[in-house]
Amino acid sequence: MDIVLPGGADIPTPTFYTTEEVADLLKVHVKTIREMIKSKRLQAVKVGQEYRITDEQIREYIENNKT
Repeated sequence: MDIVLPGGADIPTPTFYTTEEVADLLKVHVKTIREMIKSKRLQAVKVGQEYRITDEQIREYIENNKT
């Protein structure tokens, strides 16, 4: 669902992933994802007790860590 601004402009709504989902996507252990978040290598938002990572944050991480 996109957010519609006055005048009709759309702002795409980001998709949020759990640490478990991101671990599956990146083929690493969930503990590795948590360590990446704590060390600021992967951006995340804390919602209650859990972290959420947007698709854009995942893309940025991949782009910044190409070998």
